Amino acid sequence: MVAPSGPVDLERLGRGLAHVRRRFGEPVLAANLEQRSGYFAGDDEARLGALNAALRDPKAALIWAARGGYGATRLLRRLDPALLRPAGGRPPKLIVGFSDVTALLCWAWTRAGVPSIHGPVVGQLDELGHEDRERLWTLLEGELPEPLVAEGEEAAALCGGRVEGTLIPANLEVLRTLIGTPEMPDLRGAILAFEEVGERPYRLDRALTQLLESGALRGVVGVAVGQLHGCVEPSSGKSHGASAVEVVEERLARLGVPVLIGLPFGHAPGRNAALPFGLRARLDVDQGALELLEALPTALPGVG
Repeated sequence: MVAPSGPVDLERLGRGLAHVRRRFGEPVLAANLEQRSGYFAGDDEARLGALNAALRDPKAALIWAARGGYGATRLLRRLDPALLRPAGGRPPKLIVGFSDVTALLCWAWTRAGVPSIHGPVVGQLDELGHEDRERLWTLLEGELPEPLVAEGEEAAALCGGRVEGTLIPANLEVLRTLIGTPEMPDLRGAILAFEEVGERPYRLDRALTQLLESGALRGVVGVAVGQLHGCVEPSSGKSHGASAVEVVEERLARLGVPVLIGLPFGHAPGRNAALPFGLRARLDVDQGALELLEALPTALPGVG
């Protein structure tokens, strides 16, 4: 259990750890989990040292973020991707997390060719419903969960159809910041899945426009949009134009590929469905579903 980004709420972490212990036994806790240095869980050296210790631990099958926040991108150039790759008969080490941890998932994929899980951080586990925890356990144990179905008032579709590709799930803003770095994934032939939290609609527009104009979305075969939690204008009694969903629809329409909006992954309370990063998936916009086609390589047996 690592804290590569923001400081950890220890009460939330404790409740999440209870679920981990029941399912998988006792985890190893990173040395910086209780540290705080401004908006980081310890300074760069503390976070880097704890993350490297997890990478070098021969018994660690999984590296799971306690929370997101900000700070992972500051560490990427000083991490050794070879430590993630299969060795000595063990499968590759898996990273689990979302939000700021997107940077680590992208690093694992671009620098080591290793898949990961875009899914709940440990501190979030107790706040999720049984369905999302079971979905995560299923992925971690190397099995395929049921297709993920769009839901809620924001569910919408553009350019119907069905496509298959490599699934690349991410936080939109973190993905945008990776443009021009070695950690920016090649999205040709990919299904991009993204979520966001707390960004006003014009900032979503700016992020999507940068991805489009930089060429980062060239060759994407489909887009799956998760929660856009709190992505609204401040309440002032005045209209400020398009909603978050309207912005996404307008910006992504120019791609001319299937787009499904309203999948239950991201920052909204109570839901965050786990998705593998770097494995094959099928996006069926007409059925409103995202189906996984490939299981994760894992050696993490459940005990509960």
